[in-house]
Amino acid sequence: MPLYTPRGLKIRLSKNYAFALIGRLYGKETAFRVLQMTEEVENLGGLTTTIAASVALYYRVGPLEMAWICFGTSLAMKLVHMFGLFIPPITFLLPVSRVYSFVAGYGIMLIPLSIIAYFVGGWWLIAGMIGGRLAASIIGGILDMLHMRLTFKHTGFAFTASERSFFHAYRLLANRHGVTTDLSVTDEEASPSSWMPSYMELAITWPVVVSRFTEE
Repeated sequence: MPLYTPRGLKIRLSKNYAFALIGRLYGKETAFRVLQMTEEVENLGGLTTTIAASVALYYRVGPLEMAWICFGTSLAMKLVHMFGLFIPPITFLLPVSRVYSFVAGYGIMLIPLSIIAYFVGGWWLIAGMIGGRLAASIIGGILDMLHMRLTFKHTGFAFTASERSFFHAYRLLANRHGVTTDLSVTDEEASPSSWMPSYMELAITWPVVVSRFTEE
């Protein structure tokens, strides 16, 4: 059964494998923090594109410029996510992405941006902003499909962007604490006795989160 982050992001990894990695961080980082960091990584592209569009609105760019800014920023962050290029200053945005995770989705950020864009440059500016993001989303989706095929060929499992976000989150925290970033786990690490302390801590402090991936 897949895991879910606090805000419902689906991670298609087995509980034994995912918590084998999380268990390496026990005593340094909680399982909740790893899952929360996964959301921060996942939403980083949306955050940076929103920031870029906001700056573009401040400088009153034209529709075509807006389209290119949104397209370029979104696609660049897709490549960052695919290749794990989480280096400064990109990593400086992760704490901001944590806040952004609470308001992302349901048009909460896009609607006010669109309203501002309308008053700055009318419908064409809105079209440029949305069109640029949509074009990047289409190309990003194609890149994700190619990446899934590649990972399936080499591992027998087609990893989606959500699983990559989890791996990136683990590696970022593992690097911080000097823990191995190797994603392969031993039989001993995958044994419930090894990762149960991390799991039980999550179950006690965040039972709602655990209930999402323990229900049959």
